[in-house]
Amino acid sequence: MSGCSSGSRQSSTSDACKEPAAKGSIVVMAASSMVNVLSDVEKTFLTTHPCVTGITYSYGSSATLATQIVNGSPADVFVSASEATMNTVKNADKTVTINVFAKNTAEIMVSPASRFASKITDVTSLSDSVNSGITVGLCVETAPCGTLANSIVEKAGTSRNTIADTESPSVEDLITKIEMGELDAGIVYHSDCKYAESRNVATCVVIPSAVNSTNGYYVAALTSRSIAQQYVDYINGSEFKSVLQSKFGFLAP
Repeated sequence: MSGCSSGSRQSSTSDACKEPAAKGSIVVMAASSMVNVLSDVEKTFLTTHPCVTGITYSYGSSATLATQIVNGSPADVFVSASEATMNTVKNADKTVTINVFAKNTAEIMVSPASRFASKITDVTSLSDSVNSGITVGLCVETAPCGTLANSIVEKAGTSRNTIADTESPSVEDLITKIEMGELDAGIVYHSDCKYAESRNVATCVVIPSAVNSTNGYYVAALTSRSIAQQYVDYINGSEFKSVLQSKFGFLAP
């Protein structure tokens, strides 16, 4: 199974499982924009759900992950950054349950090392005609973050071709390029920019609501295993949503 990053963690409280027959590990395929928050809550989830002995993650573009699931990649849960990619899986009869649990908006993420940092004030300032020599990245159009960017640049009266020097396969890849100074800026999710800014590896420029767009986040159980549904229920729960919104800047669904 491919993805931008993956890992597995073990629960230290698995012996407290009250349903021994259901005990086991799960595989979660998730949009790369969820990597920070899912990593943050993983220990809490495992502690409070002792029948789950471990979680293996596969992160990447929602569109890529949806294709993998449709083509038979084994997974218990899919966390998608768009309704369209979730529908791809749903229409292939791969889902058991589906819920929308959050929304996100976009923001301009700027590398602190960029010589254009003080000159990037809005979407149009990302074009070479305004700031000659600027290098800007967008997610590929097939990725939800790319679809979001397309809507924004069109509302701003410009175009992808005018702005993008680099197209990244996922928002995680785009963020890495900006943080490393390979790009001056890019359009990413507000949640990712907020997280990067909190670590002093980027600065964020707000995109006005008249120009900005939103996308929904969906979670689906792909199997009928009770521990898969436990994970879905946790994502839909108030505790997770509180962390998602207050700490990572996601919006209520």
